[in-house]
Amino acid sequence: MSLLHVLGFGLKLGHLLLLLCCWVVSVISMNSFIDSEIEPSNSSASAAAANLLGGKMWLKLWEKISVNSSKIHQVLEAKSVQKSFWKKLLRSWAVFWIVACALMFRFFNNQAIDKRKETLGSMCDERARMLQDQFNVSMNHVQAMSILISTFHHGKNPSAIDQRTFAKYTERTAFERPLTSGVAYAVRVLHWEREKFEKQQGWSIRTMNTVQQNPVQKDDHMPEKLEPSPVQEEYAPVILAQDTVAHVVSLDMLSGKEDRGNVLRARESGKGVLTAPFRLLKTNRLGVILTFAVYKRDLPPDATPRERVEATDGYLGGIFDIESLVEKLLQQLASKQTILVNVYDTTNRSHPISMYGSNVYVDKLEHVSALNFGDPFRDHEMRCRFKQKAPLPWLAITTSVSTLVITLLIGYIGYATMNRMAKVQEEYDEMIELKKRAEAADVAKSQFLATVSHEIRTPMNGVLGMLDMLLYTDLDVTQQDHVRTAQASGKALVSLINEVLDQAKIESGKLDLEAVRFDLRAIMDDVLSLFSGKSQEKGVELAVYISHRVPDTLIGDPGRFRQIITNLMGNSIKFTEKGHILVTVHLVEEVMETTDIEREALSRKTLSGFPVPDRRRSWAGFRNFSQDGSNCSFSPDLINVIVSVEDTGEGIPQEAHSRIFTPFVQVGQSISRKQGGTGIGLSISKCLVTLMNGEIGFVSIPKVGSTFTFTAIFTNGCSKHSQSKMAYPEFQGMRALVVDSRQVRAKVSIYHVQRLGIQVEVVPTLDQALSSISTGDTVFSMVLVEQDVWDVDSTVASLFVNNLRKLDHQRCPKLFLLANSVNYSKTSTMSLDLHGPSTIMKPLRSSMLAASLQRAMGVGNKGNPRELPSLSLRGLLAGRKILIVDDNYVNLKVATGALKRYGADVVSAESGEKAISFLEPPHTFDACFMDIQMPEMDGFEATRRIREMEDNINVRIQNGDVSIEACGNISNWHVPVLAMTADVIQATQEECLRCGMDGYVSKPFEAEQLYQEVSRFFTS
Repeated sequence: MSLLHVLGFGLKLGHLLLLLCCWVVSVISMNSFIDSEIEPSNSSASAAAANLLGGKMWLKLWEKISVNSSKIHQVLEAKSVQKSFWKKLLRSWAVFWIVACALMFRFFNNQAIDKRKETLGSMCDERARMLQDQFNVSMNHVQAMSILISTFHHGKNPSAIDQRTFAKYTERTAFERPLTSGVAYAVRVLHWEREKFEKQQGWSIRTMNTVQQNPVQKDDHMPEKLEPSPVQEEYAPVILAQDTVAHVVSLDMLSGKEDRGNVLRARESGKGVLTAPFRLLKTNRLGVILTFAVYKRDLPPDATPRERVEATDGYLGGIFDIESLVEKLLQQLASKQTILVNVYDTTNRSHPISMYGSNVYVDKLEHVSALNFGDPFRDHEMRCRFKQKAPLPWLAITTSVSTLVITLLIGYIGYATMNRMAKVQEEYDEMIELKKRAEAADVAKSQFLATVSHEIRTPMNGVLGMLDMLLYTDLDVTQQDHVRTAQASGKALVSLINEVLDQAKIESGKLDLEAVRFDLRAIMDDVLSLFSGKSQEKGVELAVYISHRVPDTLIGDPGRFRQIITNLMGNSIKFTEKGHILVTVHLVEEVMETTDIEREALSRKTLSGFPVPDRRRSWAGFRNFSQDGSNCSFSPDLINVIVSVEDTGEGIPQEAHSRIFTPFVQVGQSISRKQGGTGIGLSISKCLVTLMNGEIGFVSIPKVGSTFTFTAIFTNGCSKHSQSKMAYPEFQGMRALVVDSRQVRAKVSIYHVQRLGIQVEVVPTLDQALSSISTGDTVFSMVLVEQDVWDVDSTVASLFVNNLRKLDHQRCPKLFLLANSVNYSKTSTMSLDLHGPSTIMKPLRSSMLAASLQRAMGVGNKGNPRELPSLSLRGLLAGRKILIVDDNYVNLKVATGALKRYGADVVSAESGEKAISFLEPPHTFDACFMDIQMPEMDGFEATRRIREMEDNINVRIQNGDVSIEACGNISNWHVPVLAMTADVIQATQEECLRCGMDGYVSKPFEAEQLYQEVSRFFTS
């Protein structure tokens, strides 16, 4: 690996030197050509002529280079160069390469260390493997001897083995146990057998405790001087021993602490077990004992420890001199002198026991190899180190130093060059930047002009369409809300049409604000009506809360205020797919007094339960808030409101925060294709907020949501002696009980119900609600239950309804459910029950809430139905199945209502892809009304693909590949496709016909034009 790096670096260095050589050769050649031209040789005229010809060619080329170079030098010298910048760059270059070369040195040095580690690991693993293999051979032979003793000593009567036979056998087979220094066998003797056993053996059972307390030297061990073993339940005296360990005969193995634990574990497990390292008797060298139990009979593999203990006859132990066996192993290896080997017993990790080796070492590099001696209760490992220190890493040193010298030289050359080119580069960068700005402005304006006409048609369709629908409905409170929806769409259209003019006025400083009285709460209800359809379609909870401290009437510019709210809520609706959108309006004084707003933000309690950014960060940089927490002083008649629009949408990436208020710029290029828009809404909103003497800010976390907050200063429009007019007198004196477990959502419900003049109480559960209704003194006229609370437990909900039925008529309140569109199917099913709850769809606003309560409680206005006109269109469209394709909910709603009014069976689609799937032959549609501008796939592309499908199926029918019966008995498929547009541009109409459309109708539908187009395809 290191050799390849060195080779690659050498090639790069050689390439650099080659370029320098070519430059030097070219200069020398040019000088020779110049000399030959000035002083040609007299001795060789032909050679001089050739040199002159070549010299002239080179001179011409050199003159061109000189002229261009002089021009460049003139440009470079036009402006002073900031030499300090290049000096800093040179320093940075030097620091960078010093760090890089240090890293290079570290890399090659680490490679050398890794190679050394690998070598050490290989050698250490080899020694560990050999030691383990030889130990296993000895262990297997010891186990075989235990079977021999069981067969010929305990299996024969009298025994076929005595001490002399055992000693002779073990001495002759010692070569099969190269790692053992001796083998001994201890018989199991119970207490009641001790006297008889001692008489048979002719010696007393001796204890080992005396030996352990007073360690003997090498040759002074005398068993007859040891004390007799104390009285205990059983003994394990040694009766057979190899000559090398004959001194342990008559010793009780159960009297020693280490040996006793070893023996007990061996007979219970049926496997060989090892002791901890200890000093051997007589030799006083470090060793371990391997113990196997000898059983009376063959035991099954799953024998219990108790069965093994009962079947035990004795214990065979193999004594291992660790120091000797490791030394013998290392002598077998030729490279034994290169590394130091240590063997440890690591059963106790905190205090490992050294079994072999010295702790004195020179090199710190260490490798650990695990050793498995067959005892699962004890751990051993081999630790290896090199005897000599590692050599110096010459490859790392030479490579890094050479690289550093070359790079410093290159850096100095670059510094000298860049000093000459700095002025040209500066002007070039300035020119490129101006070019990019101009191109970006042209692209943004082009995108704006291309999309603004489509955006204008949306509210126009809503205004005129809803007004048209109102003519054919009862004029009760619900239809009055439709009027407000249509009016809201019209106002949004006016603001959208004026956005271009607003931007121009803002740039010229000619935008002025009005000063009229307006109801802020009514404006917020209108904006809710405008976005209610989209929020219900997405299942996003939309809500508005206005503090009671905000006056009912303000003086300012309601249109501009509405424009700001519409822009902010429109963005939230676009980028929010789940959760909620909450608009709150407070006085600045409330925020600074650390009221419920701040506590809600700190507790992370939200409208839908989804997390949101801390809204306080959105106004952290406002100048109207001084550092001591008090807002700037205003006149008593001035009202400083703070409005927050909180959503749980996609959020804004950190890199896009700086350009969020830049006109004609969106967060990303994919946004315009997926969501649409012109990118000037937030820019205009910021300018309008500034004109209202306010500030705007935001906080956003990707994948969590965004909160936009702005302040605005208005004049109080309420006089001290004015009395508010009662909007809904039929609800006066009524009391309502709201059942909601979320504080923020309950607060919003209370706000809207109290606007109708109804007194409100809140409880979190249905059980508490039933308790308040049945046991309290208060009589509630209605109970409004949040859908989430109702759906928690159907049993509790059913019990709640049944208990309400048992109340007398005067105390039984009317039951309502507050639900989003996603829960509509459940609530509508429950509403079929006569005694079940009625459903009120969100978002809540005073007009719709009043209409729902009036309808359910039998109060309110009733309108007169109107007759349906346009009988000619009804004759054409009655029973026709028509597909309407539009990405806008309002357009779909208006177009669907208009065509259904004429008796058509209407199916709607929100995108071009869905339209293609609907119109794939065979189908039953009679016509299709296609919007032109839609995100992802526009109407033109969708129509082209539909015509391609139809052409393909027609060709297959003609060729006989598909039968006519399988295609609905239609031999030539061509569904009429009409473009829905308001463009009067001839190019748009021509494009409609080129892509295969059969005509176009205006948005909103006009009866006369619709009849003219439809009559070309249908007959009455």
